Amino acid sequence: MTTTHEASRPGTTPAGVGRPTLETPRVVGHVRAPSSGRRPGRPTVRYRRMPGLDGLRALAVGVVVAFHLAPATFPGGYVGVDVFFVLSGFLITTLLVREHRDRHHVGLRSFWARRARRLLPALGLVVAVCTAVAAVVGGDVLVGIGPQLLGAATFTSNWVDVASGATYSGALLPHLFGNLWSLAVEEQFYLLWPLAVVLLCVVRPLRRRAPWIVAGLGLASAALMTLLYAPGTDPTRVYVGTDTHLFALMAGAALAFWHVRPVQRHDGDARSSADAHVLLPGGPRVRTPRGRLAVLAAGVAGAVVLGVAVATMRWDDALAYRGGLLVCAVAATAVLNAVVCLPGVGTQLDRGPLGWVGRRSYGLYLWHWPVLVLAAASLGTVVGPVPPGTVHPVVVVVTLAVTVVAAALSFRYVERPVLRRGLRGAARDLAHRLQPTSDEAGPRVLTRRGWALAASSALVVGLSAAGVVTAPATTSVEQQIAAGEQAARATQPASDAPAEAAPEADAPEGAAPADGAGPEPAASPAPDPGPGADEAPGAPVAAPTGDRVTVVGDSVTLASAPALMSALPGAYVDGAVSRQVKDGPAALAAARDAGALRPYVVVSLGTNSTASAAAMDELLAAIGPDHRVVLVTGYADRPWVPGTNAEIVAAAGRHPGVVVADWAAAVAADPSVLGPDGVHPTDAGGTTYTAVVVDGLTRAAALGSATS
Repeated sequence: MTTTHEASRPGTTPAGVGRPTLETPRVVGHVRAPSSGRRPGRPTVRYRRMPGLDGLRALAVGVVVAFHLAPATFPGGYVGVDVFFVLSGFLITTLLVREHRDRHHVGLRSFWARRARRLLPALGLVVAVCTAVAAVVGGDVLVGIGPQLLGAATFTSNWVDVASGATYSGALLPHLFGNLWSLAVEEQFYLLWPLAVVLLCVVRPLRRRAPWIVAGLGLASAALMTLLYAPGTDPTRVYVGTDTHLFALMAGAALAFWHVRPVQRHDGDARSSADAHVLLPGGPRVRTPRGRLAVLAAGVAGAVVLGVAVATMRWDDALAYRGGLLVCAVAATAVLNAVVCLPGVGTQLDRGPLGWVGRRSYGLYLWHWPVLVLAAASLGTVVGPVPPGTVHPVVVVVTLAVTVVAAALSFRYVERPVLRRGLRGAARDLAHRLQPTSDEAGPRVLTRRGWALAASSALVVGLSAAGVVTAPATTSVEQQIAAGEQAARATQPASDAPAEAAPEADAPEGAAPADGAGPEPAASPAPDPGPGADEAPGAPVAAPTGDRVTVVGDSVTLASAPALMSALPGAYVDGAVSRQVKDGPAALAAARDAGALRPYVVVSLGTNSTASAAAMDELLAAIGPDHRVVLVTGYADRPWVPGTNAEIVAAAGRHPGVVVADWAAAVAADPSVLGPDGVHPTDAGGTTYTAVVVDGLTRAAALGSATS
C-alpha cells in the first residue's frame, strides 16, 4: 500500500528555515517557488506531519497481514486495504486542493514524479528479489509470473488478474504478487484523480458542492459493486476492480474536500503565514467542544464497526459486496476524521511501535504476501500438511521475520534515501559510497562492498530472467485436473456400447427415440433386483461394477478420475471445472442422450455453488426414479459449502434410493488428502475420494429397488 510522508514533526524547523534539523522532513506536497534554482519536482514547502496517520497505517497493515497469516482468526482483516484507500484518498486530495488553492494550478508532472519516487523503488526491489527467489524455489510459484510482472510494471495488476481468471482467494494459483492489485487501484487513482480535482476546483458551481459530488461518485461505485456481484460465485472481479472498489478512495477524498475548502485566502489574511506549513490551512473544520465530542463518538463507533468486520466478515460473504465494504469505508473515514480533528488522539497513536510500523507500512505490505507464498512453497514438505485455510506456525514465524527485516532494510537503504534526495540524487550518493577513496591502494573501480552489490544485483536479474523463461504454464493442481479430464474423456465413447448391450438392464439406454428427445424416466434402465434375489440372506453386498456406474461431477471429480477408473473400470465419468448444481440437469441429460445414464448415478457437485431444495429436486428428477443415486458432499473453504451439503443430506432424506457419500467428513478427518489449494485432492486424496464414492455405491446397492 502507498503511504504519504509529511514534514518533520511539530516543534522542528522546516528544512532551509533557521537551524538545520536532525530529522530530514518527509514530503507530502509542495508549492513551486519563483526561483529557478531547484530542479523540477523538488518540494519548496514542507507540511508538518499530521499526527495519527502512521498509527492508522500500522493498524491497517497489521490486520491485512493477520488476515493472510491467520484467516480463520481474522476473516475480515482484508478491510485494512479499505483503510489504506481512505487514507490515500484523503491525503492526495488534500495536497492537490491545497496546491491549487495556493498556486491557482496543480503541477501534474511534479505530482506524478513524487508518486513515482515514493512507489517505484520499493516495488522494484520486492518484484526483483521475490522473482529471483521464486526461480530457485520453482514449481507453482512461477506460474503466471510473466503477466504478473507486466501488471506490476504497468500498475494494472488488478485487471491482469481479472483477464487471466485469477481468484483473490488463490484457489488454483499461488499468485506470487497477488497483493499488488490494491497498488494498481491506487496508482490508477493517482493518474486520473488530479484532473478531476482541478475540474472541481476551477468550475465555480462544482467547487462548493465538491464533497457531495465526490461522495456521489463513491456511492455509484458501491452500487456498481452490488450490481455486478453474483451470490455463490467468485467475487474477485467486483473486489479488485477499480470501478467497483473506488468508494473507499472517494470517502477519503470527500473528507478532504470537506476540511480543505478550495477557496484562495486573501493576501492580507493574518493566518496565511501560520498556515504555510500546516497540511490543513486554518485547522480542522470542527472546533467547538460539542463538535469534537460528536467527532470522537463517531470515531469510536467507526472503530467498533471495523473491529467487528475484521472479526466476522469473510471476504466471500455476500454482505461484504452488498454494502458491507461501503460501511467499512465510512467507518474508516469516521476514524480518520477523529484523528484529524483531535490531534491528541493522533499523537498517542503514533507513539511506540505503531509509529515505527506505520512509517514502514508500505514495505511491510509489499513484502509480506510474496514472502508468505515462497515460505509456504519451500517449507511445505518440511512442516507437512495443514488443514485448509490455515498456515503452519513455522511458516508464520518465518514470514513475519523475513517481512519485518526486509521492510526495515528497504525503508532505510532504498525508500528514505530516494525520498530525501530523489531517484537521481540517491543513485549518485550510492555510486559515491561504492567508489574507492583516494587513499585506497590499487586501481579499483569499486569497493568490495560495491562489487558485492553489483554481483548480487546481477544474480537477482539473472535468476529473475530465468524464472520468467522457465515458468510452467499451469500449476500442479491444474495439471492433475487436466490429466483427469483426459482420462474421463476416454471413458465416454467406449462406455456407450456396453451400456446398450448390458443384458441385466431392463431398458437399454440405446433405445432412445430417434428425434433426440429424452425418454420418460420409466424407460430408464432399472437396477438389479434387491441384493437378496441371487444371494443368500445375510451375504455381504458388493459395490456395482464400473460398467453400471455413471459419475457426473466437477473438478474434484476430474482430479480423482484416475483413481475412480482404477476402482470402477468401465465407469462413465463426466467432470467439468467450476460445474455447479444448476448445471447438473444438463450434464445428466447429455449422458442420457449418449446412452450412458447407468443404473447407478454418482453426482458430485457440492463445491462450486449454493444449492436450494428446488435445485436438488430438479437434479434428481433429471436422473429419474429408476436409478440409485449417490450424492457426494463438497469440501472447500467457501461460505456456501455447508449450506449446499445440508441440502444434499436433506434431498437424500426426501427421495428414496438416494444415499450420501460424505467427502467433507473424510477431509475433515484427514486434511492431508487435499492439495495446496485446499480444495482438490492429491493423488493419494483421489484414492480416498474414490473410497468414499465406492462406499456410497455399496450402500446404494444394499437399498434394493429405488422405487420401493
